[in-house]
Amino acid sequence: MSYLAVYPFAGLQLHEGLATLLALRWSRLAPCTLTFSVGEHGLLLGATRQTPVDAALVAQLLSTEGFMDDLHAGFNLAELARRQFREVARIAGLLPPSVPGRLQRSLRQLQASSGLLFDVLRRHDPTHILLAQAEREALQNQLNAEGLAALLADCSARQLVLTRSASFTPLAFPLWAETVRGHLSSEDWRTRIQRAAARLERRHGR
Repeated sequence: MSYLAVYPFAGLQLHEGLATLLALRWSRLAPCTLTFSVGEHGLLLGATRQTPVDAALVAQLLSTEGFMDDLHAGFNLAELARRQFREVARIAGLLPPSVPGRLQRSLRQLQASSGLLFDVLRRHDPTHILLAQAEREALQNQLNAEGLAALLADCSARQLVLTRSASFTPLAFPLWAETVRGHLSSEDWRTRIQRAAARLERRHGR
């Protein structure tokens, strides 16, 4: 596999959004299966196909060009907006509270009602102000699009330092270890990580 570790030191939430965005862009450049993991200090992308990772590729992945289009393509924005729409519709008065003396409406009933309203508006009035509001709030609250755009701009403005390593570095190893959690094995996660760490220590003479 080809691995790319990026260390923006921007926090877990922004790293999750950035990893999804970079994975989408990388898959467009070279058809392959991509995995990623994130931490507080950075993120790790892994491509199943051996792909040359050079400065031009990294600069293209971190480019601010086409950011919003890629954001819409990389995330299921319609589903995020649907979830956000329930709160928007409630504040707008489209989901009135339970009538006194009757059973209180359950969360499932509210979700079903808001989902139906969302689908009707999307089909018959796609430019409705409440749909636009739900999308804006989804971008702001769930994706932190503004923070992600600022992070991309900051990365693009900085001098790129691309270092090739024969093995995982101390910063990259914990990120790789997270990807092992999702693999099926008869050994527990701790045993596999300890064995991998021992191999790295022997390789570096420790």
